Amino acid sequence: MWPLRDFAVELARCPPRSRIAYLDATMTAREAILGRSLFDVFPDNPDDPEAAGVRNLAASLQRVRQEGVADAMPVQKYDIRVPDELGGGFEERFWSPLNAPVFGPDGELACIVHRVEDVTEFVRLQQARSEQGALTRELRERAERMEGEVVVRAREVAETSRMLKEANAELARLYERTRELDELKSQFFANVSHELRTPLALILAPAERLLAARSADDPDRRELELVLRNARLLLRRVNDLLDASKLEASRVGVAYAEIDLAEQVRVVGSNLESLAANRGIAYTVRAGGALRAQADPEQLERVLLNLLSNAFKFTPPGGTIRLELRVEPGSDRALVEVADSGPGIAPGQREAVFERFRQVEGDATRRFGGTGLGLSIARELVLLHGGSLAVSDAPEGGALFVIDLPLAAPPGAVVRPAVAAGPVTRAAVIEDEHAGGAGAPAAAAAGPEDRPLVLVIEDNRDMNRLVADCLADGYRVETAFDGREGLARAIALRPRLIVSDVMMPGMSGEELVRAVRQQASLVDVPILILSARADDELRVRLLREGASDYVFKPFSIEELRARADNLVRAKLADERLETMRLTLERVRIGHD
Repeated sequence: MWPLRDFAVELARCPPRSRIAYLDATMTAREAILGRSLFDVFPDNPDDPEAAGVRNLAASLQRVRQEGVADAMPVQKYDIRVPDELGGGFEERFWSPLNAPVFGPDGELACIVHRVEDVTEFVRLQQARSEQGALTRELRERAERMEGEVVVRAREVAETSRMLKEANAELARLYERTRELDELKSQFFANVSHELRTPLALILAPAERLLAARSADDPDRRELELVLRNARLLLRRVNDLLDASKLEASRVGVAYAEIDLAEQVRVVGSNLESLAANRGIAYTVRAGGALRAQADPEQLERVLLNLLSNAFKFTPPGGTIRLELRVEPGSDRALVEVADSGPGIAPGQREAVFERFRQVEGDATRRFGGTGLGLSIARELVLLHGGSLAVSDAPEGGALFVIDLPLAAPPGAVVRPAVAAGPVTRAAVIEDEHAGGAGAPAAAAAGPEDRPLVLVIEDNRDMNRLVADCLADGYRVETAFDGREGLARAIALRPRLIVSDVMMPGMSGEELVRAVRQQASLVDVPILILSARADDELRVRLLREGASDYVFKPFSIEELRARADNLVRAKLADERLETMRLTLERVRIGHD
């Protein structure tokens, strides 16, 4: 058998045209391959692990040599080495080889003619057709599957469309029902407002008349002031609910009139001077000279009072409040600022404070009461005028509310003749919700020293004084105005009874009950809860956590006294029993 290296390349006898075609097809040069081993010139592609060109060609050549007959090889994948000057590597090629023997005069094999045809393009075309056929079959199968899916999806779409139509019909029904409920709600608020404002008017008018007839040193004067202050506060709450209902139902219009905006600001602002003086607040009103404007004076008064009410609510005694009217030169809009030195409003809460019923402090430890409607009403009334109301940081350190108000009514609006700013109605004037003593702590209604001590914890000063006065006939009474102060005083005084509100700043009544029960010296002190929250779940939870009794506001004074008496008597009885037990124990030890 000839070694593979004996299969050398010999092109001497090849016709010139064939020789050139061979060299072009194999990317070789005659002088570079002549006389070299065929398999050295044409090795397998080292990057193709399945390459078998050398093995197949060598086997064919050996068969020709052994059998002396031509051998037609099947199409071979035999990659050609690309010269380095053309980029190097290997190029994929397909060949149709024929190896034919050539015998000498002596009948011996002289050489083997290796004739090949480059069929690369043909193979690639066949592969492309095969791939195209496979792709066609895949597309046909996919189309058939898609046709089935389309049918299924069509059924699903039809079912979804039916369900959507039913849902739309249900939504239309619900919308109509919601609209009816909104109308009923607005009518309900209007009716309730009327039913509440009528008895309130019958309380306010006689109380004001009786108060006017009392001298400054009359002992009943303080009681009448308490009635008037809280009746006016209740009237403001009722008005807030009614206004919110009207605004929601879009039943509020703007009654434009020619007004002096500067005078309006001054008049409204002047009504708060006495309240500022009572609270020790530095209160300034800056309105400048006359400023003609077209606006609804009643609505503007309401907006200013709501913003000032918010400022007085959150500004501590000794703080600062500023009401200022400004107009930029050449501008057709006015800016009204209400600034305070209170805690301010965090950026994340500045839009939320204008939502209805939304309060920055909404839990049981909130420091201030209210319905959460004042700022919402103020913004909506300003929007009705074509203006805006926004809040930011005030130079004074607290909140800055800015009203941006057009000075002229919109084209086509009916504007009443010029009107002077009238006095602010008494019902609209802001009452100090924590008055009860001109901002000073309510004095303890102290009773005789030999009577049991009761501690009253209530943040509303009027309510604190009322409860203390109710119990002063039978007890010594001490007071506190929030949960933390109450706990500290309870630990120091060790009262026979604690009477506490639920919603208080710093520490709620619920937290107070838990804290008291954790004190060994107070574990058996009865706690009477007073709350305006008619919440059965809260009442049961407080009773389970250690409260002794629970009374809803408003309450009967006689009922409050009776419940307090029962708790104190039970406490005193327990103490007497404990004293007797200790005495008997000492006697027994003495006899022993």
